[in-house]
Amino acid sequence: MLKGALIAFGIMIGSIAIPGFHWVSIWFGPFLAGYFGGGVARADEDKIVKFGLLVAGMMIVPLAAALGALYLFDIGGFFRFFLIVMAIVIVPYTWFGVTLGALLSYLSRKKVAERAAAEEANTASS
Repeated sequence: MLKGALIAFGIMIGSIAIPGFHWVSIWFGPFLAGYFGGGVARADEDKIVKFGLLVAGMMIVPLAAALGALYLFDIGGFFRFFLIVMAIVIVPYTWFGVTLGALLSYLSRKKVAERAAAEEANTASS
């Protein structure tokens, strides 16, 4: 599960790092990260919420770095307020998006497995 969570974290950070494109990708980054990372982690019914919490917990590292920079460089005013609000919003948003993406990944993998089992049963009965 750690490998899938690291892939999901990389997708989210990578979607932020692309100039210009990040204005669009930042909103869908957690969902896509959860979909692909959940597929790699093979997150099933019992692991989906844990997977989302793990990836959201990883987002605390860059947020702590940003908040640490506030106090290290004595950044004040609106920028400080903006970063604090974003820190409060980003972790729950990340958890929700990653969990939803992992859930849809699980449902699509389950549907493919059910189709394969049905086709196998049809060929075996023929």
